[in-house]
Amino acid sequence: MILTILIGNTNTRFAWFHGRRREKALALPTSALDRARLPEPGKVSGIAVASVVPSATGHVISRLSAAAGLEPFVIGPRTRAGLKFRYKRSDLGADRVCIAVGARSYLPNRDIIVLDFGTATTVNVILREGIFAGGAILPGIQMCLDGLAAGTAKLPRLVPGRSLNPVQRNTRAAMQAGVTALFAGGIDHIIDRVERDLRRRFLVVATGGAAGVARRYASRIGLIRAYLASEGLAELWYLNHCG
Repeated sequence: MILTILIGNTNTRFAWFHGRRREKALALPTSALDRARLPEPGKVSGIAVASVVPSATGHVISRLSAAAGLEPFVIGPRTRAGLKFRYKRSDLGADRVCIAVGARSYLPNRDIIVLDFGTATTVNVILREGIFAGGAILPGIQMCLDGLAAGTAKLPRLVPGRSLNPVQRNTRAAMQAGVTALFAGGIDHIIDRVERDLRRRFLVVATGGAAGVARRYASRIGLIRAYLASEGLAELWYLNHCG
């Protein structure tokens, strides 16, 4: 059994794996990690950490290391991943490395676009030959709505809702309609452009905390795999310790 920890900008996910089978999982707000009681690792043979929040990484590692008596394996730019990267590794977030490895391992021999819907939204293009071809980064759905509220005097703060017709008659509905249309159109445009440029047809997979919401907007999403990054992180631990 191994424990994986994905430290994201909004939430931190803990997942326990027995081989490739996820046994249990839970999430905590990343902003609360310094004062929250972390879950007990239990009897694990390894701990793997992938973080995009450097200020939280050391704190989590030290506490879990003391609790488990193990030195955590931390994903970095030089971590062996079993993939070729056309993206500058020093710029590539550890979460995106995990997503690429998870896609390659759990959906083999496919051309895949993984859309990770978190605080930001990342587009990750993985080719069937085992190549991370690159991708794009854009604001998350909530970030778009928050930006409207923060940058104006009277627009309210909202959470993502259903997709609406663009012709609305009140401000809340008009904001929802505008942001969902912009987001959905942007995602579908990116997918179409990737397929046209690379001359391939891709399986489009959604992951991340807002994947379920985003699926209402983006017509090309074919599959939701909520724990793809955690699955990839577990695969990275096995690859680097058992491969």
